[in-house]
Amino acid sequence: MVLFSICTAEKIDLGSWDKPELSRFLLNNATNFDNVKVKNITDKFLNTPYKANTMIGSVGQEEELVIDLAHLDCFTFIDYVEAMKRSHSFNEFKTNLISLRYQSGNIDYIFRNHFFSDWVIYNGFENITSSLYPKAKQVTKILNLSKSNRLYLKKVKTKKIKIDYIDSNDLNSEIINKLRTGDYVGIYTDIKGLDVTHTGIFIKKEGKTYFRHASSKKEFLKVVDEPFESYIKKTPGFIVLRNKN
Repeated sequence: MVLFSICTAEKIDLGSWDKPELSRFLLNNATNFDNVKVKNITDKFLNTPYKANTMIGSVGQEEELVIDLAHLDCFTFIDYVEAMKRSHSFNEFKTNLISLRYQSGNIDYIFRNHFFSDWVIYNGFENITSSLYPKAKQVTKILNLSKSNRLYLKKVKTKKIKIDYIDSNDLNSEIINKLRTGDYVGIYTDIKGLDVTHTGIFIKKEGKTYFRHASSKKEFLKVVDEPFESYIKKTPGFIVLRNKN
């Protein structure tokens, strides 16, 4: 049973939506297949401005529940999309966001899902990378522990995990054909203690494939579509998560 802690403070900015309008959108979208849901939701976020550090909370600052649909970074983007995908109303969206963002719904910086791999550990997602490509590479990492054996995030527990990823040089049409609209894609990093440096969503539209993400590049600074293959080829590799449900 998931227990939710009482949040003492909230910061909510729904951007172009208000609560009734968002509830209507979620209800109307709820009967669609997951790939259509994600396409409809992320279409609404295209061109939304990028903004880092919208979350409120740290070791020395009380965590607040932040819902900011007017400004996104790469991780809050996928956070909001998945919570919306599961919801029929604003209240459900809020509840689902808490469940996704925090371990056991405990609204606290220490229990926030800081890493992409936390979605596998705590949220029931599956790393499908090796099923997409049986020759995917596997590494063992201790998340949150730097090369100098310091914690990236103070007081956040380390986790020893195995990570499957596809080297960008191995990306081919067979792998791309196995991907589905709505798959969550993390850009793998060799940096010790980290699993990915960026996240986004795989999108198919009009016979082409895209990496839809909240981009911090100076030429964008917003949610954009970039051609999937050309984007991935410029990275070390990628990880793909898919909801088991």
